[in-house]
Amino acid sequence: MSFKSRQKKRRARVAVARTKRQHRDVMATRYYRTIVKRAARCSACGKHLRVGDEMVYRHNGQVTLCIRHADEDPLVNYRTSTRWEERRRKQRKQRGRATATTSSRRVQGESK
Repeated sequence: MSFKSRQKKRRARVAVARTKRQHRDVMATRYYRTIVKRAARCSACGKHLRVGDEMVYRHNGQVTLCIRHADEDPLVNYRTSTRWEERRRKQRKQRGRATATTSSRRVQGESK
């Protein structure tokens, strides 16, 4: 790997870190829709949130809400987290593959 390519990567990492530092306060107070990593409870109703479920989370003030209560609260405007988007993308790929294999099986079954 050449010096220039290493230098370019270094500059990119520094730029990302600088931006994160500048917007840390804003990001800490935002609500994010994410996947539950550890068992938790909804702050509003006490509902158990199991691993793999979806929840709305805010780091600053540590609020965890089930999707129902996050949608009902007019003060909560959440965005999707990158983890949630990746999981969604994987699920869509799996569904696409499953329907493709099912349709190919149907076509093979009809030709017999």
